[in-house]
Amino acid sequence: MGNQLGRRLLLLAVLLLAFALRLHRLEAQSFWNDEGNSARLSERPIPLIIEGTASDVHPPLYYLLLRGWREGVGETEFGLRAFSLFVGLGTVAVTMALGKRLYPVGRGKGSNWGMLLAGLVTAVSPPLIYYSQETRMYALLAFLAVLSTWLLRLAIDDLRLTIDDLRLTIGYALVVTAGLYTHYFFPAVVLGHGLYVGGLAGYAWFRSRPRTRLPLRLFGFWLLAVAAAGLAYLPWLPIFWRQTGGRVGGGGSPVAFLREAGGWLVGGETLPAAQVVWPLWAALALLLLAVMRQRAHARRRAHLLLPLLLLLTPLTFMFASGATQPQYFKFLGVTVPFLALLMVGGVAPWRRGVDGALAVLLLLVVLWGSGRSLHNLYANPAYVRADYRGIAARIVAENHPNAGIILDAPNQWEVFTYYYADAQRVYPLPLGQPQPERLATQLADIAARHDRLYAIFWGEAQRDPERLVERWLDEHAFKATDEWYQDVRFVTYAVPAVAATEMETVTAVPFGPHIILNGYTVRDTTLLPGDIIQITLFWQTDAPLQQRYKIFLHLVDEDGGLPVAQRDSEPGGGLNLTTIWTPGEVVIDNHGILIPADTPPGQYTLLLGLYDIADATARLPIATAVGVVDALPLAEVVVR
Repeated sequence: MGNQLGRRLLLLAVLLLAFALRLHRLEAQSFWNDEGNSARLSERPIPLIIEGTASDVHPPLYYLLLRGWREGVGETEFGLRAFSLFVGLGTVAVTMALGKRLYPVGRGKGSNWGMLLAGLVTAVSPPLIYYSQETRMYALLAFLAVLSTWLLRLAIDDLRLTIDDLRLTIGYALVVTAGLYTHYFFPAVVLGHGLYVGGLAGYAWFRSRPRTRLPLRLFGFWLLAVAAAGLAYLPWLPIFWRQTGGRVGGGGSPVAFLREAGGWLVGGETLPAAQVVWPLWAALALLLLAVMRQRAHARRRAHLLLPLLLLLTPLTFMFASGATQPQYFKFLGVTVPFLALLMVGGVAPWRRGVDGALAVLLLLVVLWGSGRSLHNLYANPAYVRADYRGIAARIVAENHPNAGIILDAPNQWEVFTYYYADAQRVYPLPLGQPQPERLATQLADIAARHDRLYAIFWGEAQRDPERLVERWLDEHAFKATDEWYQDVRFVTYAVPAVAATEMETVTAVPFGPHIILNGYTVRDTTLLPGDIIQITLFWQTDAPLQQRYKIFLHLVDEDGGLPVAQRDSEPGGGLNLTTIWTPGEVVIDNHGILIPADTPPGQYTLLLGLYDIADATARLPIATAVGVVDALPLAEVVVR
C-alpha cells in the first residue's frame, strides 16, 4: 500500500513539474507572426475558419478548438497559449501511460520506473515545452500522435473481438481523424502505425501453430479504423492534395539531416549546436542500450519496435518529402515522446552494475542538455521571439498624431493588429505579386496622408524580394531609425511635404580622395523633441569606389560632447552602397535624425562624416577652409 502511494506521489510530482515548466513565463513574450495568425483566425465564425484554412497550409481543427477555448478563457496571450499548455500536459500523461504498457517491469510490487522515467523525460523536453507555450497546433499534433499510439497499443493488448474492442476501434479512428484535420504531417504517424501492426500481424501469423485468426483480427482492426478515419477525411482530401502538392523530393545529405534533426529532438529550438553534442550522443547511446537490452526477449522487442517505428517513420517521411530545413523540424514534435520512450528503454528495467550506472549517467547528460535549453528559453534574450507587442507599444507611446504603419510583408497584419487597435492606419504591402508602378502609386497615396511612417519588415525576402517598398521609402522619405526587434526590423520615416531635388546649400567639399559633397538641404532647423530632422545629401565620386563607407550624422550640444541624437547608415538607407556609385553621377541621399523625447531645449550642431564600414574610427578626412577635419558642421538646430 505504501509503495503504491509513493508511486502515485512520484507520478503526480512529474505532472506538476511538467505543468510548472509549461506555465513559467507563459505570457512573457509577444505573439510572433504565426501566433497572431492563430489568434485572429480563431476570432472568425466557424464557416469562415473553414474557408480560411482551405487556402492555408494547415487544416481547420486546431483553429476550431481554439475558437471554443477562447470563448471560455478570453483572448489574452496567456489564455490562448494555455490551450497548448494543457494539451502539452496531456502529452506527458499519455506518454507515461504508454510507458507503463511498454515497460511494465520494475523493482518492487506495483512499481513502474519505465512509466515514471518516460514522464520525466517528456516533462522537461525542450521542444515539447516550447510548443506548449505557443498558440499553434504543434502541441496538439504531438498529443494526438501519442494518444492514438496508446489507443493502438491498448487495442492490440486486449484484442478479443468484444464490444470493448469496438470502442477502442472507434476511439482510435476518431483520434486519427482529429490528427488528419490538425496537420498535414499526421499521415506519417498513421504510416508508422501501419508498419507496426503489419509487422506484428505477419510475425504472429508465421509463429502461430496451428494458424489462428488473431493476426487477421489485428490487421483488420487497424484497417477498419483507418478506413473510417479516411472516410471522415474525404471531404478535405482535395484540399490536402492541393496544399501538399503530392510532391516527393530529396532533402540533401541524410547524415546532415539526421544530425540536425536529432539535435532538435534532444535540445529543441534553444540549444546551440555546440552545446547539443553531448546530450545527442548520450541519447544515441541510450537507444543502443535499449536495443541491446531487449534483443533476448521477443515480447520486449515488440514493445521496442513501436516507439522505434514512430521515431524513424516521421524522420524518413520528412526527408523523402524534402522538408529538411530547420523551420520544418517542429513537425517532428510527433516523435519526441517516442524518442523519450526509447531512451527510457536503455534505463528500465533497472540493473545493478556498470551498465546500470552508465545508463543513469547517460540519462543525466540528456537531462542536463534539457536544462541548458530551458534556461535559454526562459532567460536568454538571444532566443526571444519577434516582439510585435513592443513595436506596437512604442508607436502608441510616441503618439504621433498623423502616423501610418506599413507592413512589408503583408502577412504581419494579423499579429500586428492584435496589439494595435487602429487598423485604419495600417497598410499591408505588397498586395499580391509586387508590381513596381502599382506599388509606387500606393506608397505615394499613403505618404500623402501622413507626415510620419513606420515600416515593419518581416518576410519581405519572399514577398518583396527586390525590396521595392523599402527602396521607394528611402528615395521619398527620411529614414530616422532602423532597429531590430529580434527578427523583425522596425524603421521610422519622416515624410516631407515636398521632395528635395535641389540643394539649398551648395558646397564642393571633398571627403577623402574621391568623394565630393556637392551640397545639402536641412529642413526645419527649429524643432520639438520627438521631431525628425530631415537631411538630403548630394554626393558624387570621380572614380569607382572599392570600399563601403557609412555616413554618420551627429547632433551635438554647444560643448561638442557625446551626441544627443545620431544616425549611422550606408547611403540610400543601406541600399545604395558606395561601391555601386557611378563616377560623375549625383547620388541623392535622404537621412533623418529622431530627436529623443527627453532632449533638453537649446542650440545644437549637426555634424556629417564618413567612415569605413569595417572600422568606425577610420573616418575620411574632410578638406575645409579652416583645415582638415573628420566631421563637417552642416547646420545649427534649435530644439524648443
